[in-house]
Amino acid sequence: MLARLAAGARLSFGYALLAALAAAVPGTLLGLLAALRGGWPERLLLGTADAVQALPALLLVVLVTAFAPGEFLPLYIGVALALWVEFFRISRNTAAGVLARPQVEAARLLGLGAGHILRRHLWPEVAPLIATLFAFAAGTAVTTVAALAFVGVGARPPVPEWGSMMTELLPYHAEAPLALLLPALLIFLTVLGLHLLAGRERA
Repeated sequence: MLARLAAGARLSFGYALLAALAAAVPGTLLGLLAALRGGWPERLLLGTADAVQALPALLLVVLVTAFAPGEFLPLYIGVALALWVEFFRISRNTAAGVLARPQVEAARLLGLGAGHILRRHLWPEVAPLIATLFAFAAGTAVTTVAALAFVGVGARPPVPEWGSMMTELLPYHAEAPLALLLPALLIFLTVLGLHLLAGRERA
């Protein structure tokens, strides 16, 4: 049981971190691009973000996973597609506020390029928020993957993933309740740890 729980950490936690990273990098870059460029690129990206956010996150993940049932790659791509909008909005709104500050206007009047503004003004303000949001996104990815596996979408028994393990052990809840509680407890502790880390970053 402990060996399966340890193996499940690779899918439930390790790949969830990769999904959050796959959402954070393009979401942050696109948010900074929208704030820096403005105009039609910003409107196009905002419209795309609104279209993605119009779909419930779980429904979007299920739709992507439907192309290859039982495979891991579409599952984590779907999670990343559902999570990137938050990184985009946070980075874009923060960057837009920073770009309106007098010191940024002074840097532009001095002829300093977008690279200098990004490195000296935007990134120091955006990075702490993105780090906090990344911890929350990783927790969301863990619970999303586990919930989908529990209902039979994504990982399926006997794959050692925490959500699929709960499905596999559910018929034996009366005879071995501890075996069923262990993967649920690991999900709870993992998400709690990520949220506490996010709270520390925010503080």
